[in-house]
Amino acid sequence: MREWLKKIGYRNAEDAIDFLIAGMAILPGLLMLSGFMLVGAATLFILIVLLAIIGLRVPPPPPNDETTKKGKRPSH
Repeated sequence: MREWLKKIGYRNAEDAIDFLIAGMAILPGLLMLSGFMLVGAATLFILIVLLAIIGLRVPPPPPNDETTKKGKRPSH
């Protein structure tokens, strides 16, 4: 997955996730406002599926330093 993302121009998966979130915020709404309701809904569905696929393939972030030092969750 990392090699594929680098081939299309992303440094890491966070860049791809940011791009998909921006696309979900802008593209379907513009399509639906233009009168293309089904195309906008299909675009939203496809972007959600792509986001889920990338989210499943990305490893979890490393643990926070506070959590590893104290051995407990940081208080918010």
